[in-house]
Amino acid sequence: MPLEVTVNGAKSGTWPLVERLGILYAPRDAFEEWRVQVRAGAAAIVFKGMEYLPLSAIPGFSAKVNFGNQSVDLTFSPQAFAATRLTTELSSKPVLSPVMPSLFVNYDLNYATTAPRGGAVAKDLGLLTEIGASNAWGVVTSSFAGRNLTHSTPGGISGWLRLETTFTRDLPDSNQTLRLGDTSTRPGMWARNVYFGGVKWGSNFALTPGFISQPLPALSGTSAAPSTVELYVNDVLRQVSSVPTGPFAIDNLPGMTGGGEARLVVRDILGRETVITQPFFTSAQLLAQGLNDWSVESGRLRLDLGKASGHYGQGFASGTWRRGLTDQFTVEGHAESTRQNQVLGLSTIAGLPGQTLGKAALAASRESSLGTGHLWLLGLERQVLRSGIYLQAQGASINFRQLGQDPTAFPTKLQLAGNATYTTEKMGTVGVGFASIDRFDNPRVTTVSGSYSTRLGERNSLSVTASRAIVGGGGYSIGMTLVVPMENNRTATAAATSRGGQRDIYASVTQNPGFDGNLGWRTLAGQLQSQPHAEAGLYYTGTYGRLSGDLSASSSQTAMRLGANGGLVLADGHVFATRHVDDSFAIAEVKGYGNVGMGLGSNMLTRTNAEGVALIPRLMPYANNPIRIDASELPLSAEIDSIEQTVVPAWRSGVKVVFPVRTGRGALIKIVFDDAAPAPAGAIVQIEGDPQEFYVARRGEAFVTGLQATNRLRLTWNSRQCQFSVVLPPESPDEIVRLGPLSCQGIAR
Repeated sequence: MPLEVTVNGAKSGTWPLVERLGILYAPRDAFEEWRVQVRAGAAAIVFKGMEYLPLSAIPGFSAKVNFGNQSVDLTFSPQAFAATRLTTELSSKPVLSPVMPSLFVNYDLNYATTAPRGGAVAKDLGLLTEIGASNAWGVVTSSFAGRNLTHSTPGGISGWLRLETTFTRDLPDSNQTLRLGDTSTRPGMWARNVYFGGVKWGSNFALTPGFISQPLPALSGTSAAPSTVELYVNDVLRQVSSVPTGPFAIDNLPGMTGGGEARLVVRDILGRETVITQPFFTSAQLLAQGLNDWSVESGRLRLDLGKASGHYGQGFASGTWRRGLTDQFTVEGHAESTRQNQVLGLSTIAGLPGQTLGKAALAASRESSLGTGHLWLLGLERQVLRSGIYLQAQGASINFRQLGQDPTAFPTKLQLAGNATYTTEKMGTVGVGFASIDRFDNPRVTTVSGSYSTRLGERNSLSVTASRAIVGGGGYSIGMTLVVPMENNRTATAAATSRGGQRDIYASVTQNPGFDGNLGWRTLAGQLQSQPHAEAGLYYTGTYGRLSGDLSASSSQTAMRLGANGGLVLADGHVFATRHVDDSFAIAEVKGYGNVGMGLGSNMLTRTNAEGVALIPRLMPYANNPIRIDASELPLSAEIDSIEQTVVPAWRSGVKVVFPVRTGRGALIKIVFDDAAPAPAGAIVQIEGDPQEFYVARRGEAFVTGLQATNRLRLTWNSRQCQFSVVLPPESPDEIVRLGPLSCQGIAR
């Protein structure tokens, strides 16, 4: 008999059921639809060519049949259902938009004067520039510094200096990036970050927006009926999901790090609640199981960066490889090699009991003039809701040398560091810390520190810090800072610090530029280094860049600094002034319509120039960016198919966005054939030279847009065509022009 089936309170459609010898049977397909798992070895029967399985083979089965309305209520144990997994599905990578060849220039101009009391005035003009070019192959950038360009600082270094020149090519399909030129090595857990000139190739997960490389904790539970699950992380609601009957697991938690407590509130369709509490732990330093993160570098070490344009040293090769062996254990290998020195090290990061992260590393080196050496590292971290602890110890033998380290410079013999913080519910946060450095060529120095911060009222905050050297010196420092947020995006700060016998006591007020204004300012008055001191600054941030001016005065000198920074973009035959070009951008065109607002989503960023072209800055690379036009600023005669287009630019590259707009007037035209009969509904009308099609409606009338003063139209019906002319009368506001009947000769109905 076909019965309407309800499974654990959820309607599941109508299914044919068979009853034999007091046992109820259902089709095999029904079990898959209901997500229930049949016990192995269940005896099936065949009825009218269809296989049926006994419902009694499901754990916790019971049934209540209502023959009056031909329905049955089935109940199974929650453990009988297949588990539901709520996981984050990686959205398919957006298709990269064609890269538009472009050039960009960034500049940062600074002019400073210093007038000591009773001394000569010193002046300095400096300029930082960056020149870049991008196309489908990648991005080339080169930066330069101009110092003391006015030659007004006696004895100062004047002239231009090249800083870095780099070609970057991203491979988003494989999450890899190739760099040629000046760049830096990936240091890993214990190695040094070194500038060099050469090649660098490695993984880059940032090429997939939303990609999460760290393991995410999984929370599980069981629902006896279709339910809603509320996820609270550290007592804050983070997610609401719907789950069917049976076991479920949630591993699409919002991005988080550290440890804490998750609470699942399972509420079924009958209003019954079940609360499940589970601790969790994760860290951004861990890699998800099976994930690899790597980098290889080779070239020559960069020497005197910022002092010389092209001073390169010895050649080298290095590599770093990390892999998540499990969600709680990540291993890392790092190797470095030059002609005189070779280094090899192994590191591990592990999630330990007690929501603690442990780190350990061991490295060995062999230097041709010193022999062998070694380095070791041990660390523990624990970050939970209200407290955090960090401890790390690192030591090296006297002969250990790393990449870029002078053989005559001694390594650090032993360094220890640690801190602990605790946050109370009402009294604020207290922290203590210590640091100790013991070098082979210097005596040991040990300092201890403490801090306390709390909220005063609803918005104000107070912080107090203190530190003292207990070994290797007797210096101390103590300070207090009060921050008071004010209306109109203003902030007042009062601070007092004493260190080394000198005091800083001052108050300041800052006005930050906001959405409703581009002007900002700041003032400061008090004592710095126990001397009277005053400062004032004025800042303007606009579409084309940023201007700044600062003035300071003390008992010993007066100083002034003026600055300007911004950028230029040359693309598609147009030159645009803008802010620093640090992100991707788009050239958007609404041909012929100037002064029209354009932007990113609902945020209007700029307006089109007289040619109808605008630069849209600050786009996210390799992600969907909705470029939108303010259609309300177009004339009524303009027709546009869409006010928004989505683009996916490459890193620091440009894309072209065109919004086609049809211009002209609209008119309701009545068309007749040779026999004076109206044109039939469904006939197609077009303006010559315009692909837009218009359909004839009842009584031979068609509403046609994009008309000029004089027009030639073509009508198509049943594979036959005829043409006729349309002349518009002078334009009148708020009036729909009605024309006709106009004869389209050559066709009769």
